[in-house]
Amino acid sequence: MNEIQSAALMLAGVTLAFVAIAVAIWWLRRPRTAPATPRAARAPGESRMPKLSRKAKPEVEIVEISASRLARVSGRAPLEQQAATVYEDHPSPAADVEPVAIEATLEAMAAEVEGEAHRIEKTAAEAVTLRLVPQIPPRDAILTTSWLGGRPRLPEGVQWPEIDGEPADFLAQIDCSSLPLALWDGLGPREGALAFFIHRRGYHMQVVHLRDADVAVAPPLALDDPDGWFGPHGGLRFGDLESLAVRAFPEWPVDLVAVGPGDADPRVEGDPNDIGAMLYTRSYDIADPAFHPFDWGSMTAMIAILEMRLDRLTIDAVPPSGAGAEEIVALEQRAGINRDARDRVREIIAIVRESAAKEAFSASDASAVMSALHAIHWAKAVHRIDPETGAEVHDTITLPLTTHRADANLWVHDYQTILFDRAKHAWCANPDSLSAPMRAFYEPYWRDLAAREMAAIGHEPFRYVHDYDEDRDAVLLELPTSGLMSRMFGDCDNLVVTIDKADLAVGDFSRLRVQVSN
Repeated sequence: MNEIQSAALMLAGVTLAFVAIAVAIWWLRRPRTAPATPRAARAPGESRMPKLSRKAKPEVEIVEISASRLARVSGRAPLEQQAATVYEDHPSPAADVEPVAIEATLEAMAAEVEGEAHRIEKTAAEAVTLRLVPQIPPRDAILTTSWLGGRPRLPEGVQWPEIDGEPADFLAQIDCSSLPLALWDGLGPREGALAFFIHRRGYHMQVVHLRDADVAVAPPLALDDPDGWFGPHGGLRFGDLESLAVRAFPEWPVDLVAVGPGDADPRVEGDPNDIGAMLYTRSYDIADPAFHPFDWGSMTAMIAILEMRLDRLTIDAVPPSGAGAEEIVALEQRAGINRDARDRVREIIAIVRESAAKEAFSASDASAVMSALHAIHWAKAVHRIDPETGAEVHDTITLPLTTHRADANLWVHDYQTILFDRAKHAWCANPDSLSAPMRAFYEPYWRDLAAREMAAIGHEPFRYVHDYDEDRDAVLLELPTSGLMSRMFGDCDNLVVTIDKADLAVGDFSRLRVQVSN
């Protein structure tokens, strides 16, 4: 039964109740004929005459006393004379007035029920869901009221929330005053903010409704739990690059974009990994200013990756058995080029590490380092199939050390992945910390990624969750696994937080359902 039918039934019930009341009032106040008093029996032969007074009563002279004279006699102030009351010649009986009042009351209640039904129907027609769209580029940080990751704003003196006796991880804070009235069928708070915290390793959630939130509080612990939610873009959670990633959820401001029936949806269906794959398959050169280190952290990370990948250079000229003379010569040439490249790289690594310990970072120094690396070449053997003959061809390619090719992946793409991670954290803290070329490259990249990893509120879950009833539940928040936000749920799944609508109506966030979609 929908809400409109319920409202109609309620109106019918109220109407019947008031009709019953009107009938009862009429019955109690209807005119009644008083029964005559029974007469005593008359004796035989008795005649009864009317009794007359033997003496005529003297007429009494009416004396009028004015109010002022009465006041002098009694010693009290004269009473104010009441205005003469005008009575109708034929007053309406009470029974004629009361049905009119009852009818008016019924009409008022009917109008109220009809108005409520209309409101419910209008709310259903205007039902909206929300998309949490990351701001790229960000706007005024002072005016930011909703964001993902980073630091919550807590009332002064409030301790960091704990779950099962340990500090929880902060996921998001949403400004309730920015929520549309039609969201959640009009239920839930529309003032203050909702802060979402999750257990560091389990699916236990704590949602705090904050009335006063002015103090930004940094997380007490880094995301250093190996079984936690840390999972940045590019697979940095796995492999030997994990230690170089920033172990934190970036503080990313979001816009709450309402999506109604027929509206364009900023969320895009698609695999976020496709974006990174497109960059990997194409050639690019990190000598481009868009990929230059922007602080000592990104510079030393680059040097660390380069040093880790030097062992991929072929520096031995030992030919395989059965190799021909031409192949042996090519092998020796490659080995010589790579030995020279290794020695020159080690010199640059030493210079950078010495400078990082003594000098302030400068963009000009970073440009000088990238130019020096670009001047170094390395060699690699590649195999391809001749399209005309179909024969396998063995070639030697020589590339600048700063160039990436899908068939010649030495170290450049690993560095770009770490740069992506570090740049987004620095950009969220201060967009001006990145150069204009770097922002021109990464901001569209981040925007495309955000569209595929977009969080949402008040919708039907994007993927199947086991315990969800659209009539019973409201979605408080759905957070997909996001490389942009450095979080990973399950096997790259979505975290779905739901609440009973009855609990949402009274602001009780103690009984949440936290599930992972699949």
